[in-house]
Amino acid sequence: MEQTNIQLSQCMIVKNEEKNIEKALSWGKEIMCEQIVVDTGSTDRTVELAEKMGAKVFHFAWKNDFAAAKNYAIGLTKGEWIAFLDADESFPKEDLNKLMRFLKQANANPQIAFIRTKIVHLNWDGSVIAVSSQDRLFRKDPNIRYRYRIHEQLYKEGDPNVKYFDAQEDLMILHTGYGTQVNRPEKGERNAQLLKKELEDNPKSGMLLMYLGDAYDLANRIEDALGCYRKVVWDDSIDTSDGLSALRCGLQILRMRMHEPAEDRKDELFKISDKLQELGHGLHPDLDYFKGHWYLKAGEMEKAAVLFENALEKLEWYQNVEVARMTSDLELPNRVVALAALKKGELQKAVRFVVPALRINRYSEDSIKVLLASFRMEWKDGKSVEPYWDFLKQLYDIDSLKDLLILYKSAKEIPFDKLAEKIREFLPEEVKQQLKGSNHDK
Repeated sequence: MEQTNIQLSQCMIVKNEEKNIEKALSWGKEIMCEQIVVDTGSTDRTVELAEKMGAKVFHFAWKNDFAAAKNYAIGLTKGEWIAFLDADESFPKEDLNKLMRFLKQANANPQIAFIRTKIVHLNWDGSVIAVSSQDRLFRKDPNIRYRYRIHEQLYKEGDPNVKYFDAQEDLMILHTGYGTQVNRPEKGERNAQLLKKELEDNPKSGMLLMYLGDAYDLANRIEDALGCYRKVVWDDSIDTSDGLSALRCGLQILRMRMHEPAEDRKDELFKISDKLQELGHGLHPDLDYFKGHWYLKAGEMEKAAVLFENALEKLEWYQNVEVARMTSDLELPNRVVALAALKKGELQKAVRFVVPALRINRYSEDSIKVLLASFRMEWKDGKSVEPYWDFLKQLYDIDSLKDLLILYKSAKEIPFDKLAEKIREFLPEEVKQQLKGSNHDK
């Protein structure tokens, strides 16, 4: 582990986190000068386990204000820098050396207050739900604190243009909470009540209205959520100077409407898209991605494919704080573009787009069939199938019975019998016997 003489304090506020607290205190223990846990009223073993792990545990009477609890925790620290992650968040162990290296670089510039990283939101099975950016590493400074009762944000008093060190390409926080949330409607209602209190003091805040929409969405109050999002996008009296609230609200509307093929939904999709382009967000990949989904649901695959291809192209080089939601769903757009190319006889393009889909999910029979159909259309009687078999061996494990069987089944269904015969050669003899007379061996 790379060592620096910079003292880093780890902070968190917790309540009933006995399932997460040990991992939360383990990932960075060797680089922290202290670990501070502020408990807001746990009734499980959270406090006991945190103390057992060597953390300094303090108690804070909950007052429906996340910022107040976090600011209390900050005031207890002695480090020069603070890492403030939730109990269900952690840096991967392999990132710790990089973290300390970037911390040293940022510390050398007194004007830098935050280190910005990616945060990857994971589902229960480890798949990616979404990716965004966060400032969870920051300098110990009496002017740096959190504000807002909920969806609390770091700010530096007297410095609206605070400087940050951008480490998004190298550092990421893993967040498991989205995929394991229980009582989501209840949590949404709780969040909505706190946000409405904040809006009493800041009624024109686009960011707070956006978060209120998110709370209503969590509580399954869809029309209330849409009302908040639409107000941010269309009401010129709302303050969207943060640069993100209008984009996020517009994208939320697109997300919520993309699976509804009615024409009035299409009108709203395109009006929102046009508005976001006017606001300078036209290069965001999700604009085309969500519209592509609408066309796919409406049965217009070719139009969907054009939009998905645009979205994939934009995604390759798009960099901004609001990372594209489509990053968690790359298999479908690639497959749709590949299938549209296949239907036009553009075989090289079909292969070029379906391969990334297969790298994401090599057992997708729809994607396998696009690939094998491309091979079949190119192949001519009398030609060897070895080049196609060699290609497949780069994607699949020929020692895996599961891999061989799904390839064999798909080749028979295309049909591409010559390639199926080649795959069959590598099947165990007992499996060949079982296949005799089956639908897949006819």
